[in-house]
Amino acid sequence: MRAAELLDFTSVERFGLIDMPIPTAAQGEFLVKVSACGICGHDVLARNGKLKASKGHVIGHEISGTVVKAGSDELISWVGKRVALVQRRPCGKCADCAQGLQTHCRKGLGFYGDDIQGGYAEYVLADPLNTAILPDSIDDRTGSILSCAIGTGIRAIKAAALNESDVILITGAGGGVGIHAVEIAASKNLKVIAQTSSKSKVEMLLEAGATKVLVNPSPEEIREAAKSLGRDRGVDAVLELTGTPTFQSSLRSMRPRGKLVLVGNTAPEEIGVSLGLIILKELQIIGSANADLKDLIEAIGLVQSGAVKPIVSNTYQLEDVNQAHLDLDSRSFAGRLVITVKP
Repeated sequence: MRAAELLDFTSVERFGLIDMPIPTAAQGEFLVKVSACGICGHDVLARNGKLKASKGHVIGHEISGTVVKAGSDELISWVGKRVALVQRRPCGKCADCAQGLQTHCRKGLGFYGDDIQGGYAEYVLADPLNTAILPDSIDDRTGSILSCAIGTGIRAIKAAALNESDVILITGAGGGVGIHAVEIAASKNLKVIAQTSSKSKVEMLLEAGATKVLVNPSPEEIREAAKSLGRDRGVDAVLELTGTPTFQSSLRSMRPRGKLVLVGNTAPEEIGVSLGLIILKELQIIGSANADLKDLIEAIGLVQSGAVKPIVSNTYQLEDVNQAHLDLDSRSFAGRLVITVKP
């Protein structure tokens, strides 16, 4: 099969097409013919040598496709099904899995592109623990981004435990997770302040359901926007998708006892935190990881109902993956970029 392997961490062309053996489905798993694979900020960190992926890795974790072969008889019914995959393959047996905490499982095979071969390839392996069937109403491109670009926001907004009409700040709102998080929050009748670094994305964010859109705002400007929405002392919660670049500002934008849900970090590095601010305002900082199968199934339902309208800005063939990453770096689009994989 064809795959795009990671060649280098510094050159313009980070990926090269190779031929490699088609994986063999073992007992309890099946082989998936990849139809589409979304391109995520996680892929950028991997491409730049910031994560576990090393040279020769095949990355990509936003995957949809069709089951073409079962590794054991009990999975025969999956063959021919169109599916979307969760990023992490859990074991289903450990203490974390028993508690429904599959995102914390470290006994399973792991994360596509980091621990196991990812979706920048014609085939991947999966199993029922990380697989949801796609309805006919959802196409392959959309199916590929459901778990990461949409499920991540679903999980994070749940973690914030907000009430209708609460005010939430979403940083990095023009990105793939961000713009869908705006849609999800709006569908739950939250008041959304969308923060972006690009003036060109303002209208699209308003159309997605943002109540207000701020471009590179100061904490004072965010609090003023919150005040205009009925929150005199700051936002009720922050969905922090950017991490280091906006973290300090986000902390200072919250009302007392506000919640910051930390989802992404575009520039991994240690930062100083004002402990006094957190103590005096009794702020809560909550980490939220990748989606699990329940989040993916909820994402499918939200898309089917029309509450969330997935945004795929552009598609590329597997051989164009280097151009796709150059376009991703330009940040000139909103939503997700997707690789479509054809034989």
